[in-house]
Amino acid sequence: MQNSYSILTSASPEKVWQMWSDVKNWKSWDSTLKDSSINGDFTTDVQGTLIPERGPKANFEISSCQPNFSYTVKTHLPFAEMYIKRLIGYNNHKTIIKNEVWIEGPLSSFWWRLVGKRYQQMLPQMMEKFRILAEH
Repeated sequence: MQNSYSILTSASPEKVWQMWSDVKNWKSWDSTLKDSSINGDFTTDVQGTLIPERGPKANFEISSCQPNFSYTVKTHLPFAEMYIKRLIGYNNHKTIIKNEVWIEGPLSSFWWRLVGKRYQQMLPQMMEKFRILAEH
């Protein structure tokens, strides 16, 4: 169960990374979030909390982090784990922003139907909002 979506932006890779690593302000471009926080620096193995607009509070962990290039966030679900990976690339003097989401585990298909598909549907709008904010 996985999906990916990419967009081009004139924002610099450094600006994209600055916004990605500013966890407390994720809600400014992710309309599914009421709040988010992190317990330390934005780096591998650091944990944080997400408070969605709908649903219960969730803990997350940064399972990988390559500054100015990519990071992966892992959220535990009952009998599954949801991963969101964000990557920065380059094409003709533009920055490419790629967002991948997948769910693994025994109940991955259940969670994909419940959470993954909704995330997949809102992803283009979320990334467009991110692009606009990054460019201004």
